[in-house]
Amino acid sequence: MTKTIGIIGGMGPMATSFLTEMLITYTRAERDQDHIHVIADVNTNIPDRTAAILHGGPDPLPELIRSAERLQAAGAEFLALSCNTAHCFYGSL
Repeated sequence: MTKTIGIIGGMGPMATSFLTEMLITYTRAERDQDHIHVIADVNTNIPDRTAAILHGGPDPLPELIRSAERLQAAGAEFLALSCNTAHCFYGSL
């Protein structure tokens, strides 16, 4: 049995859609039930990561944590970030 993946998204909503599409495309599935259970939190309240990193803009970490907590509460066992820049906050998250 596969784990439930929680996607912390909304940081470029299309990035969340693209990640979900990749999960569907590259999962070896012969029927609908063979696909991975995915939960996405498209949190568009997450402040701009580039502005935080380069210019001291608002810290995105509190909203990233809120998304992670929502996903865990919904049953996610594994978390993924659908934004390359957000990975700068991975260690703290």
